[in-house]
Amino acid sequence: MGSVPFHDPANDSHIAPEDIRDQLRKDHQWALAELESLPREEDERAGMARLRALRQAWVIHALAEESVVYRALESSHSSERADERFVEHELVGDLFSKMERLRAGSLEWTARLKVVSDLIRRHIASEENDMFVRLGRHFDEAALREMGERFRLAHDKLMLLESAKAA
Repeated sequence: MGSVPFHDPANDSHIAPEDIRDQLRKDHQWALAELESLPREEDERAGMARLRALRQAWVIHALAEESVVYRALESSHSSERADERFVEHELVGDLFSKMERLRAGSLEWTARLKVVSDLIRRHIASEENDMFVRLGRHFDEAALREMGERFRLAHDKLMLLESAKAA
């Protein structure tokens, strides 16, 4: 599990686009599994590598979600705002950045991991219990699949940019 979930677009020629909610749910499940297993990582180097991978996956997910999903909801209904979710994305990213400067497994690192885990769990619960319902209310199946395709493309493009930066 310790790597960033990567979607290979070359495998998509025969697959219909997924509903955006299914794609987001898969990302959420991966992040929760990583958060659950990270405290049990005994090797400090491996723990830090997994943290960096989780942070990268979080940033990519957040940027793709903000540009595709949050904007679509805001456009569909003027009272639907995502301001709190934008802030949560930023806070989680900031906590990950601070954790990367600490020694994995230290008291502060462990405390920050607990806080970031709680914040991510609340964020995911809010999205899956509220935002997913609003998506179903405002968009039909074809629009949700089209949004899923735009999310996948944005996600893949961001993955490529991150890979190029790392090279």
